Amino acid sequence: MQNNIQVIPYRGRPVQSMKRRKARRRKAIFFRCMAVAMIVVLLTAVFAVTGVIYRWIHDLRDKVEPPVIAEDYLEVNPYSRPGLELIKVKNVFVHYTANPGTSAAQNRSYFANLAQTKERAASAHFIIGYEGEIIQCIPLEEQAYAVRTRNNDSISIECCYVDENGEFTQETYDSLVHTLAWLLDEYNLETGDILRHYDCGGKLCPIYYVENAEAWEQLLQDVENFEEEKEDFDLEKVEAGISL
Repeated sequence: MQNNIQVIPYRGRPVQSMKRRKARRRKAIFFRCMAVAMIVVLLTAVFAVTGVIYRWIHDLRDKVEPPVIAEDYLEVNPYSRPGLELIKVKNVFVHYTANPGTSAAQNRSYFANLAQTKERAASAHFIIGYEGEIIQCIPLEEQAYAVRTRNNDSISIECCYVDENGEFTQETYDSLVHTLAWLLDEYNLETGDILRHYDCGGKLCPIYYVENAEAWEQLLQDVENFEEEKEDFDLEKVEAGISL
């Protein structure tokens, strides 16, 4: 008996057609990658240009002029000037000396003497005296020994005082407000970035502004309004000169 088996010839895809399909797929993948790369480049360029424009606008606006500061840097030592780099500034801390009636110069000497006494590690970038004088002990590019867990990203200001309750004199207060306004402007910070030593660790420092929260809020408000009030004050002086 004959088997009637019909043989159907194989009609597979031609080799050339498969190659063309693979080539088209490779091209499609290549163009997708190129498109993604272009988007990444464009976004990077946009961010770069935005940063340049922001810095340009920031530089154009009126800057807060620094107060009068006497630079009297401590010698580098393990107890008051570690010489460690301060890479970034996230906060500015306000302190009080806890030693009523002592001047800015006396407190600066105390920090300097720690290199000999070795009783503890302590310092601040600035000390404001009760007559409003300001001494800078540590360069702003370096860390001070002021807030144990935050020395690496903050600037500290020590304030002298006379009253036992720790309230600052008007001269100290005015210099502090000016210094804070200047530092906020320099580091593009906000008043919310000004902290008491108390806010990091609970130490009662500066004690008057820990026990009188409304006075602290007023200080922050005065820093906020510093530039506006300064402009008003300058205008008043000009007008007074004209009236004379």
